[in-house]
Amino acid sequence: MSLKSQVPEPEAGLKFIDAHCHIPFPRPKKDILPSDNQQYENYFDMGGLYLISCSIDIITLNLVLHFVKNKKNIGFTCGWAPQTVTYTAKNKYNDDYKKWIDYVVNNPEDYLAIGEIGLDFHHAKTLEKRNKQIDELKKILEVTRELNKPYVLHVRNAAKHEFDRNNPKHRFNNKDGANKEILRILKEFNINPKKVIWHCFSGPEEYGRLLPNQGFMLSVPSSSYGFERWRNVSKNSPIENLITETDSYYQHPFKRGPINVPSNARYSIAAIAFSHNLPQKIVSEKTIENTKRFFNLRIK
Repeated sequence: MSLKSQVPEPEAGLKFIDAHCHIPFPRPKKDILPSDNQQYENYFDMGGLYLISCSIDIITLNLVLHFVKNKKNIGFTCGWAPQTVTYTAKNKYNDDYKKWIDYVVNNPEDYLAIGEIGLDFHHAKTLEKRNKQIDELKKILEVTRELNKPYVLHVRNAAKHEFDRNNPKHRFNNKDGANKEILRILKEFNINPKKVIWHCFSGPEEYGRLLPNQGFMLSVPSSSYGFERWRNVSKNSPIENLITETDSYYQHPFKRGPINVPSNARYSIAAIAFSHNLPQKIVSEKTIENTKRFFNLRIK
């Protein structure tokens, strides 16, 4: 894999918002990243205007709550990720979920959105596990839809080698199986598409047109800079429906693994500018405007 990209480097002086990162987060064993506080400080030194962290369970929610305390220009979203549904130990699940949902329901003024929530048919490879994610997602929407908060979706379809071999003809095995199921569920619960972001949007490509046409927002990760597949899925999406994110520590502009940082949101801007044939400054301004509007951010 080449460490060079055909996309021009981010220009000096760009302003940006990372609309989805995981800071703080449990660290990899061989940690080569700056500390969380250093990442936060570097982010604003390099042009960041506002930083949005995302929790995925009760443990990371508590980490984020502690981290954002007394810090400026940082907010967070409250997520119960599909991976959390699949991997949380059975003897902890009910208690952890109750603590999480109690916080979400009783403190809506404290956080920006609910998410990431959704479906991940890579981590849930059997019909039983996929249906469990669906059931939990419906439970979350049922409890939270009256809170009038935006939603941040995690949606990952099954790759060909991840099909449920015991149910080979099931619709969840289709290349857009998770996408279609999410759309069906959102319609069932009458969720307004304009209040939903597809975080780290991964396609298929036709959904890059279909989803914005319905009013959804798409989040373009920093990995779209170095990986053409990530760029292609949103290349036909209107700029009015795009925001930038890093999903750090993951989704590095060039490399795999947990080594990314929030300031790399600049690379999302460069990737969108390249795929849409627009100046980077215009993409910076528009994605900031989109993010501020979606999350109702009061920043200049």
